[in-house]
Amino acid sequence: MFTINRADMSDLDEIVKLYEKYLDFYEVDRTGKNPLAYLQERLKNDESIIYFATTDDNEFAGFTQLYPLYCSLEMKRTWLLYDLFVDEKFRKEGVGQLLLERADQLAQETDSAFIMLSTATDNVKAQHLYEKNGYEKDVDFYTYLKHLKHD
Repeated sequence: MFTINRADMSDLDEIVKLYEKYLDFYEVDRTGKNPLAYLQERLKNDESIIYFATTDDNEFAGFTQLYPLYCSLEMKRTWLLYDLFVDEKFRKEGVGQLLLERADQLAQETDSAFIMLSTATDNVKAQHLYEKNGYEKDVDFYTYLKHLKHD
């Protein structure tokens, strides 16, 4: 059995362990970066909402982080579900499903137009989960990124 909670500062020491595994999964170079400070800033400034899953024994099993955005066309709030990670130990136990359901609940509570997310093209397991939960692959719009170089 898993419980989904909204994170506050007191939860971040455990959540950051999952976040670092997530960064490793995507092969992110953390040199000169501070994952804990990043999460602290997001929460301190109300720039994101983090939900996390724990077991009955209070083991942290997974997390998702959502950022608020707005849609000019819908004239409503939207959410960017940027991070969703489940520890390998707890995969295939429904943790990802529970985290997605909590994200859906947040969108409903905030009268949002939609939740947006992206995932790696080779992350087929995640794609299956998202599609099973009503997420549709956008075939009408291209996504462009402009990476900025920092000295």
